[in-house]
Amino acid sequence: MKRFIYHSAAAMLSRAPISMQTKFKEAAELMYWKKILQKSNGTFYNGHFERNFTSLFGLDRSYYDGKRMLDIGCGPLGSLEWAEGAARRVGLDPLADKYLELNRGTHKMEYVAGGSEKLPFAESSFDVVSIFNALDHVEMLDESISESQRVLSPGGDLLMIVEINHEPTVTEPHLLDENILSKFDACTVETSQVFAIRDDHNVYKSIEEANPRLSAGDPAIICARLRRKY
Repeated sequence: MKRFIYHSAAAMLSRAPISMQTKFKEAAELMYWKKILQKSNGTFYNGHFERNFTSLFGLDRSYYDGKRMLDIGCGPLGSLEWAEGAARRVGLDPLADKYLELNRGTHKMEYVAGGSEKLPFAESSFDVVSIFNALDHVEMLDESISESQRVLSPGGDLLMIVEINHEPTVTEPHLLDENILSKFDACTVETSQVFAIRDDHNVYKSIEEANPRLSAGDPAIICARLRRKY
């Protein structure tokens, strides 16, 4: 019954004005992170991010030395804190200002408030753009994909982790499938892996377990490395 009510609310919200959808989603996201902070005794954990940027994609830490990095939908955890050799580390999120309050501004990476549909950066501003567990959260999918490619330099890497084939929810309104990679038409797909998603939909735990998906069309996670064409 609880699941039915949740998905019914998501369906109703999808028909509401965009401004109302945005306010509701942001409130839900902020509440989620406040709960995480409370459970972790006031300290966010970000130790899993280095592995997800490196070994998951067949890269090592030194690969990012001197690179300009942008993490879209970064959250408050400090997703780029590990990349100490990078030339620039930027996390973008509509709630970035609120997240700085949650993490007390202790991170060395930059936090920029903004939406993925219109990134506040010039073309080719970054050598690496990452979108981890965020693409199904955006409001306008096509615009977000276009912008993520626009700000990526030719030959640069676009790293993506996204859940597919799950029912739309209040905070994740898009039903995506494996064809999502074809929408990145300015990029070539270098590597792509598909893992089964846990029943609790914990994306990073699912990646750590790396269980194979049983059947095509099942809910799953895609981890893909794309490269911007010259």
